[in-house]
Amino acid sequence: MRKLLCIVLSLTSISAFADDLSTAINSAEQICEATRIVCSGIADEISKVANISKANTAVTAVGTVAAGGALIAGIKKSQEEQEIEKLIDKICASGGCTAAGVNAMTSNQFLTNVLQPMAQIAELEKKIEQSKKLGNWRTGLMAGTIGTNLASAIMSGININQSDLIQHISACNDMIKSVSVVEQELKRAGANPAEYPVVKKLDNIKTWCSEINTADVDKIEKRMKGVLGTSVAGTAIGIVGVGTSAAANSNKYMDVQNKMNLSATEKDKEHALNTTANIMAGANVATGAVETGLNISLIKLTKKMIESAQRCEEIF
Repeated sequence: MRKLLCIVLSLTSISAFADDLSTAINSAEQICEATRIVCSGIADEISKVANISKANTAVTAVGTVAAGGALIAGIKKSQEEQEIEKLIDKICASGGCTAAGVNAMTSNQFLTNVLQPMAQIAELEKKIEQSKKLGNWRTGLMAGTIGTNLASAIMSGININQSDLIQHISACNDMIKSVSVVEQELKRAGANPAEYPVVKKLDNIKTWCSEINTADVDKIEKRMKGVLGTSVAGTAIGIVGVGTSAAANSNKYMDVQNKMNLSATEKDKEHALNTTANIMAGANVATGAVETGLNISLIKLTKKMIESAQRCEEIF
């Protein structure tokens, strides 16, 4: 009788153990399916962010090249202006550029100091025309940077708010916590990984899917804010630069007659306008480099996140 009782108790224990294990396995399979549903699609969402960053990188690269071209044109214009100033000084050295100076000359002095230097006017006109062309290039290229900076600002603005992605990843992270709980239940129920593949699957989910976290999304938002801020600054710099460059290239400074009659104060103002325009072009090169650097770092970050999300999805 005692022996029979022991057998019955043993069978009852085995049955209870089997029921516990069956329940745990069933729970594990359900949590795996639920996790698959919740964690799927994250890689695609991050890819959209990455694609915008890639497009933004291309746009800012174009803007940086344009700003660099504007700076080179501006530097060459400044060099050309120095040559023009020397030539004007040479032409006007003997007073032949003012009515009072001409009236005070004898016939021989007029021939020597006015008519002969006038032969250099053609060279002066050529140099002024070249300077004007360089100024137009600088202005046009800087205007181009306004467009690229605006486009960059729009694209980075789209990427700044990643609240949907954060919610998706947070939900996936919550499911992984549930996976850990179910995995512990399986271990307590004595599930053998070799006999029940779901045990290994739970471990893989916990290992790989936990690599996806909202901290990386925070980094995306912060870097996009940096790109946006730099793009806005670049736009403002471009607007100021275009206005300054256009002013330096106006007829007041590019007409031959006006050029020869500029006062010392007006010459200083022209020089200041050209210098400022060149500084603005250089500043746009700098902002473009910062934008490009931020976008490249975003591409690297999103690539890492996509790889993690894909590894997670491949488990299912």
